[in-house]
Amino acid sequence: MRLLDLQRAALGVAPPAKPHWESEIAAEGEAVEAEIVPQAASAVLTVEAHADPPGEVIPGAIVTVALSVANESSLPARGVRVSAPLPGGATYRNGSCVQDGRPVLDDFADELFGAGVVLGDLAPHSRATFVWKLAVRLGNKPLVIAPRVAAGGAAIIGATSLIVGRKTGEAARTGFESELARIDPALYSPQPRFGEDLPFYELDDEERLQHEAAQSALSPHFAPPEEALPEPARRTVELLGRFDAPSRAFFERTFRGTKSPTLLSHFMFMNALACTKPYADQTGTLDLKRHQDAQSQLLHRIVLHEKLGKRNPITQYAGELLADLERLVPEALPPRHAEARDRDCIYLSVELTPPLLAVVQKIGSERERWDFVKARQLTLALVAQHLDGPADPAARERAESALRAYAQSAITMLQRFFVRIRIDRTTSIVFQADHNLDAAAVNVLAAFAAVAGG
Repeated sequence: MRLLDLQRAALGVAPPAKPHWESEIAAEGEAVEAEIVPQAASAVLTVEAHADPPGEVIPGAIVTVALSVANESSLPARGVRVSAPLPGGATYRNGSCVQDGRPVLDDFADELFGAGVVLGDLAPHSRATFVWKLAVRLGNKPLVIAPRVAAGGAAIIGATSLIVGRKTGEAARTGFESELARIDPALYSPQPRFGEDLPFYELDDEERLQHEAAQSALSPHFAPPEEALPEPARRTVELLGRFDAPSRAFFERTFRGTKSPTLLSHFMFMNALACTKPYADQTGTLDLKRHQDAQSQLLHRIVLHEKLGKRNPITQYAGELLADLERLVPEALPPRHAEARDRDCIYLSVELTPPLLAVVQKIGSERERWDFVKARQLTLALVAQHLDGPADPAARERAESALRAYAQSAITMLQRFFVRIRIDRTTSIVFQADHNLDAAAVNVLAAFAAVAGG
């Protein structure tokens, strides 16, 4: 016997009326007696709730919740009120609420999640339906959706809590992280499986584009071995950068001071490590330096606004793409020339291998889709991988190893940031801490100090 039948029996409520049926082959004048169904003494409301996906969700996933309230009796239900408080581990996705197949305003959704929506009278054999979407937040507790239905003098059946479980352990990898692992299996071990066991996602156009850019723009720091590439694909573009003494002193205070660094500190640090100079005799042809300077000014503006107590949308600090990335092609760039070196600076370089170069050019071709996350992706793609110029071999190896480790930690940070920014769209998100990334930054600065001292 189904759960609803058991609840009806416990309440003394008769089952739904069966339809009258007559046999078409019955003898003429012979009728089949209809089953006599006793009339209910009150209205009976049946409540059903469903979630898609029903479980195994991870942070960033979208859960669609459907709630149905049906009057199965022959009497109207008076003063029906329906509510469904939001679970603690999820947030409502604006504009997703639908009542009886028609979209409704978010004010209606606020009532549904709060004191409840008053439907008034629900006629016999009629139904009210509600559909909305939830964005899963960080955490490991299941989502508990507890619908509440009340009506004057009516019996309520089936208003039980709906529990949506989360993925745990190795299975809790996000689809974003799995895509990164597919591009660069060396980043994650063991390599996750792909296919039907990936978590459910429903991304809008903006999120999908950010996801596509993120899955490709981060991992080319760890390009496939040279022998795995065909001969024509071995042409690369090299960009140069420098890390001067004032910058080193500033970030020493930032990462070794008493105040805990934030993600904003690391975004500034990545800007300082970005290589923006194609060649000594082509200082400003691609405007990479101008672009990174403008991005640094936006990051410092966030600090100023924070001190003034302003919490603006993070989209206000995306800026615009100023660099001409589509011109970054090996054939168009002549060999670089020697230049005078400042002894107080550490000179850096990044090699734009074909996969990374393709990603950078793709970012350049989508100027109308520029946003804060993509700005960080481009900066991370330009972060130095090598020292440029003479250096002690041991100090060089230590510095380049520290740079690679920092880039790997930055990839992990940025994938978490990609999920969090879907939940919190204010600048408060950049003032969170990442201690693993802090340690990686300290190692880079220590390696730079050894190079400068040598």
